Amino acid sequence: MTESNDASDESDRPIDTRENPDHPPTNPDQHQDDAENPTQEVRTDGGEVVTDPGQHAHQTPKPHGPETPAPGMIGRSQDTHTNPARPTESTNSQTDSSPTNFAEPYTDAETTNPPNDDQLFSGAVAVDDVVEFYLNTNPWDVQPNTVTAYRGRLRHFQAFCTAHDIEDLGNLRPNTLDEFQNYLREASPLEATSSIKGCLAALRKFLKYCEHRGVFDHGFHKLVILPTVSKHEGQDERWLARESAEEIVEHLATYRPFTKAHVVWAILAETGIRQSTLYALDLDDYDAEERYLTVVNREETGTRLKNGYDAERELSISEDAALAIDGYIQENRNAVIDDHGREPLVTTRNGRLQKSTIRQYVYAWTRPCATGQDCPVGEDPDTCDAAQTNNAAYDCPESLSPHPVRRGYITHLRANGVPTEDVISERCDANPDTIERWYDMSTESDRREARREYVEDL
Repeated sequence: MTESNDASDESDRPIDTRENPDHPPTNPDQHQDDAENPTQEVRTDGGEVVTDPGQHAHQTPKPHGPETPAPGMIGRSQDTHTNPARPTESTNSQTDSSPTNFAEPYTDAETTNPPNDDQLFSGAVAVDDVVEFYLNTNPWDVQPNTVTAYRGRLRHFQAFCTAHDIEDLGNLRPNTLDEFQNYLREASPLEATSSIKGCLAALRKFLKYCEHRGVFDHGFHKLVILPTVSKHEGQDERWLARESAEEIVEHLATYRPFTKAHVVWAILAETGIRQSTLYALDLDDYDAEERYLTVVNREETGTRLKNGYDAERELSISEDAALAIDGYIQENRNAVIDDHGREPLVTTRNGRLQKSTIRQYVYAWTRPCATGQDCPVGEDPDTCDAAQTNNAAYDCPESLSPHPVRRGYITHLRANGVPTEDVISERCDANPDTIERWYDMSTESDRREARREYVEDL
């Protein structure tokens, strides 16, 4: 298996879903399509969560489990892109409303008939139009979340062109590329060298595409020089300790058993999979008798895995995780099919649980107050805005996205001497070099002691 820098695989912050003040916030255990359901979680401090037992449309006998307490270049071709690029929040932002329509064309009142590729690449090549065409056509056939990341990174290039009155892409010269790199360091909001490198790498890829379309001479993209990032400089050090993940799962098993939040957390904490992998799971992918999940790449029906068919594998799970899945299926899973005729494992009343909702569950339950802990930054849960609703959970400085859960899981395995190449790499779908650079937060002493125990146990 191979993979590139996985640090941008997950969004650091979910899409802002805060509603109009005239409307109540939604429950993270509800998909937006379930808005008619009157059940609503108001706050999760201390585990006192009030739920309406009538919320479950499909009630079957409950399996044995915990009871719930009460709450310059030449040669343009004749052939490309549309509409001004839409600004995005960051390079990591994601749009999960549709797993397949990953690049929705931006429209405004002034643009009713966007130019086609023949119009775009004949005459002056408008920067914004070509960037948007490039993103929407996705010539490299990359994943939707990668396209979203490219959009955010190229936004800085578009801002640079606007600031320097560069309207025709063909007017770029080698010194312009140097000026853009200086712009990223001095005038853009980017600070980390790794972020600047990501923007420049996205630009190189875009310019290479433009070479194929005759905008620049062959090799022009190589004039973009990528800065060197030290081993630890680009590493995101936020991660959820294994003990904390287990506490959250235990809390949900006690106070919110067999809910979507419970099953999502049970699977993420048990396997360390990406949120996109959880999103891709179907009901038939779960083997209750043998206790394992089968991860399958089904890109033709909307759920491509990050590393495609190379990411397919079987994941064994514990009895506790199987209990959570069994209980969810029997009590709360909706018997629905998605737009492709598949039966998702985790559902809403209308189909597959979206990745944005998966992220929301993780943000909500990594708030310390959600599991009854004191606030590390001294906020009062009764007055803290981030504690009032789960939609605002990402405003909590202590809350985390799904990726730190994955990072914490891998760190736990490495720190306990689990073989990286033969076990962790296969189970977590990441090559050993990527694991060491981007995921492992354990120390040398942690790994030394783990090796000692491993050898002594032989």
